[in-house]
Amino acid sequence: MRESIFRGPAMISHLVKTISEKYPEKQVGKTFIQKMVYLLAREGTADFDYSMYHYGPYSGQVSEELGFSENIGAVEIDWAPHKGYFIKSKDTSWEQYLNESDKRVIDEIVNKYGEFGAIELSIITTTLFIQDNFAVKDKNELIHVVASLKSQHTEAGIDDILKKARVIQ
Repeated sequence: MRESIFRGPAMISHLVKTISEKYPEKQVGKTFIQKMVYLLAREGTADFDYSMYHYGPYSGQVSEELGFSENIGAVEIDWAPHKGYFIKSKDTSWEQYLNESDKRVIDEIVNKYGEFGAIELSIITTTLFIQDNFAVKDKNELIHVVASLKSQHTEAGIDDILKKARVIQ
């Protein structure tokens, strides 16, 4: 089966809808979407190129898909001064472009990481990016590398977030 041009917006719409249903008070913004889609990409559900950026792994392709999702009415993106972006699922009919496996993986990622905010997800995904791309396996070295990239966070704080997310033991 040929992949539809609407698969990306469908994935984003379903992700936003699922997060909003499970965590109705959660602010879903652009950074949050970038990190959650990165986690989906690690599972093989999304196919986007990522590079390291100030807030962790970033994909220009995901940014484009998010804009496309807004343009076709799959999501609504609002900006609130001093609060950031608020993304809401607008039209769930786009989900027809996802298969059941896609939906299941999105649900699993939401269940595993949905409780975290954008800042915590930035630390989690930065850690996973470093593990995946630079083969840093030692826990202490990994935390030290992440702390050097996220200098506003302490190594102890990073360690706590990674343990809570079960990224490290």
